Amino acid sequence: MRIARLRMQRFRGFESETFVFDGPVVLAGEPRAGRSDIVEGLRRVLDPRSTSARINPLDIHRPGPAAGTTELTEVEVSLLDLGPQLSVLLDAYLEPLDAATGSPSTGGNPSTAELGVRLCYRAQYDADSDSGDHWVDAPAQSDPSVEHWVRWRRVEREALPVRFLDNAPPLQVRAEGALRRLLTDTDPDALDLALENMGGDITAATEAFGTTAIVTGGIDSILDSGMARLIGLSDPSEVGFAPEDGTLASLLRTLQPTLTLDAAGRLPLTSQGSTAGRVLQIAEAIAEANRNSDGLVVIADDFGEGLDAAAAEHAALMVRKSASQAILTTRRSEVIAGFAVDHLVRLTRSHGTRQHHRLPAPNKAARFTRTLALDAFTAAITARTLVLTEGPFDVEGYLTLARRLAQQKGSDYSLSANSMRLVSPPGSDGGISRLPAMAELAKELGFHVRAIVDDDGPTSSTNAELAKLLTVADAVVVLPHKTAIEGALVSGLSRKKLREAVDTLVTAGEWVNSPPPANDDELEKFLVANGAIKDQRLHASWARAVTKAPPIATEAIRLACTEDSGRLDVVI
Repeated sequence: MRIARLRMQRFRGFESETFVFDGPVVLAGEPRAGRSDIVEGLRRVLDPRSTSARINPLDIHRPGPAAGTTELTEVEVSLLDLGPQLSVLLDAYLEPLDAATGSPSTGGNPSTAELGVRLCYRAQYDADSDSGDHWVDAPAQSDPSVEHWVRWRRVEREALPVRFLDNAPPLQVRAEGALRRLLTDTDPDALDLALENMGGDITAATEAFGTTAIVTGGIDSILDSGMARLIGLSDPSEVGFAPEDGTLASLLRTLQPTLTLDAAGRLPLTSQGSTAGRVLQIAEAIAEANRNSDGLVVIADDFGEGLDAAAAEHAALMVRKSASQAILTTRRSEVIAGFAVDHLVRLTRSHGTRQHHRLPAPNKAARFTRTLALDAFTAAITARTLVLTEGPFDVEGYLTLARRLAQQKGSDYSLSANSMRLVSPPGSDGGISRLPAMAELAKELGFHVRAIVDDDGPTSSTNAELAKLLTVADAVVVLPHKTAIEGALVSGLSRKKLREAVDTLVTAGEWVNSPPPANDDELEKFLVANGAIKDQRLHASWARAVTKAPPIATEAIRLACTEDSGRLDVVI
């Protein structure tokens, strides 16, 4: 089974939005752009318990419906690839759906239609009385115009193979636990027998405990105190012990897993740290997916939180591999790395409204190039703006300087305060020629795009590339004529400051090539034109060593942090 379409109307932060899912999906992007709202929307439709509690007023989009209107909050989900068992069970709800979009088939091209089902969560809420109602119905069989609703039964929703990864503790044998479901699906009779034996053994153990001499002696002394006759107790045999209320359900609620992970021996899972619990929770979902013949849809919000980088990437890969469909939201670049480039849906809100962006499936020739570019973007996936530079040395130099400037001069020079991340083309070879294509890709994913580039002189090729970049990027900061990153970090500083920075690098052991000239007048040429900084890759080290901010690089960073658009020339 897979979720083919999600339509939200006046739900939480979404006024109206439709998502089409054709396979695994990883949702990432700007803060407050709707990642959690999407998961909660799916939960309202697909979690059988979602309508058993009181309606949540926060589910209603603000501002609410106009006075006197009854506009409903709606979350609709289309399901396809049901499999034979589900198709039989849900036969009454089957309808033709477009295989590509999950929307109701119009009948124009029957070859593109497949039988599937739709479920719609609807809610109506009156803020004045703080009351409302919510339910899940079948849109194909319901008629909103006359308020006729054919509601899905809870037992039918329970049959849908969907697993939400939330904060529930793993390895639980109680009724709602994932391990309990896995054991029931494997061999329910064997599980019943094991539970019966455990219950009998514990009952026998507690009864035996109550008849030991030490216990009966203690109880006898209590009964002899003179108070027991007030409630009719006179004999120690009339007092016994049982786990909680004596039922198997209460016993299972107290049963908690233990692990032996190191020399400390067997400890409760709750004492092993959050990582162990998170790993086991994901492992349960993978095991459940591997055993489910209809295919399990795994849905998780903020996937990868609580895991280290390598574990987050591995977990994403394993969930994607085992589930019939994985729908994960994340802030972690490592989780995105577990998905193909066309599985990424990036969410934004900086364009004025909530929007989602997805790259179309590339052809074979474009897939490799896009994957490399996306690798460069994923570390910045939550940023609002990408600042493109010509190479990795530019990133190192500008980033180090920008962090110093943010401390000294404030947010006008802070890339992070303006939700910006520096990015360069993948690989060691840079240059302006690769930036227009990167800018176009970044725009398709909803990034705002700015750039800092060298002025290599009035050649036809560089002029053409700069012109192309200006048509795509929101702004392009252009360094002074014949100035590259090395010149931006050096030019404008006094000879004294240059000497101090060089001496600092020599003392720190970071200067490994030929010694710098003794004559201060030759230092700037040696550092820039002769390639001393570039050859030794000292861009970040130099930006840390200089005791005064280099004026060209500083102005380039300031211009990048503004909201000015078009060509922005650095003038000193």
